[in-house]
Amino acid sequence: REWRWTTASPLLRKMATCSAYSTKEHLQVLNGFLAKSDGKDKLTALIQYACLFISAGEPGSIKKVQASVTAARKVFRVMRPLESITPLINQPGFAGNSPKLLQAINKLKAAFMAIYFGADHFVWAHQIGLITDKPTGERFQKLSLWSWALGSVCTIAAESYNIASMQVIQGDGESDESYSKRVDEARAAINQKMLVLVHACFQAALACGLLQVAPFKPRTVGLIGCIASAMNCYFLLPAYPVKAKAKAA
Repeated sequence: REWRWTTASPLLRKMATCSAYSTKEHLQVLNGFLAKSDGKDKLTALIQYACLFISAGEPGSIKKVQASVTAARKVFRVMRPLESITPLINQPGFAGNSPKLLQAINKLKAAFMAIYFGADHFVWAHQIGLITDKPTGERFQKLSLWSWALGSVCTIAAESYNIASMQVIQGDGESDESYSKRVDEARAAINQKMLVLVHACFQAALACGLLQVAPFKPRTVGLIGCIASAMNCYFLLPAYPVKAKAKAA
């Protein structure tokens, strides 16, 4: 059986769904998105990287807006280190039927993301003057970005493992209809995981660009940041209300 999937499919489906709703329902979804602190964080990140893309890193009013928005994002990240490390604290060992390799990757990701958010708090402290030593602030910034990059690499590894393991084989005596249904379900799951995988690749590339591990120009970093942030916003959008089916006459 021929397999086809594309990362655009979930996006196209949501775009098609959006066109079927009223302005009031769109506003309800937007309010639900903005009610989340993480939603505000990702939206301000989109503005931050859009400013970087427009200014190309050159001094000026747009660069000042970027610096202001970057500092404003920190407020939405209070307690995020605890949120990231909680799954690892609650279940430090291996449990369940999930492969131990996959569990190890996810635990490593949780640790990296906790370090990322924790170190970012010290970066904020340096930006507002609580930590006055510049080299210390720079070390925490590098620690934060490296942890973010490695956390994204863990996501890439975990999603690649999941996609590779989602092979559908028709069982003995299984009807074609049942098999086709399982294939469709697997294809839908793979489409979503592919989207997460692509997003993680953009996040890793963005972290490498900010660290200057990759020789990206400021405008390129801004573009990658805009794409990654827009995808983050998409992931955080609440589901649209299910419309009731019209009753048959």
